Amino acid sequence: AEKHTVKSLANRMGLSTRHFARLFREEVGMTPGEWLEDMRVETARALLETGNLAPKQVLAECGFIDIDTFRRVFVRRLGITPAEYRKRYGRPLNLDVK
Repeated sequence: AEKHTVKSLANRMGLSTRHFARLFREEVGMTPGEWLEDMRVETARALLETGNLAPKQVLAECGFIDIDTFRRVFVRRLGITPAEYRKRYGRPLNLDVK
């Protein structure tokens, strides 16, 4: 949920942003931004599948800045909206409290 940038990640590693981005791409096969977006979408998928958090809570947990960005990235990566994803793959809510 933290706000990460290539600069903040490079600083954490003690590298210049350019060198960090180059090393990251060589090791991981994608840019740091692409990787971070992938991780945020995967986290959102897990939360939508298993939890009952509201969409705004999901996007905050995953580090997206607003609902429009969350929706746009989700659709671009998976081809469906977060709401549709939850309908298709989410676990039915258990409202039977004992």
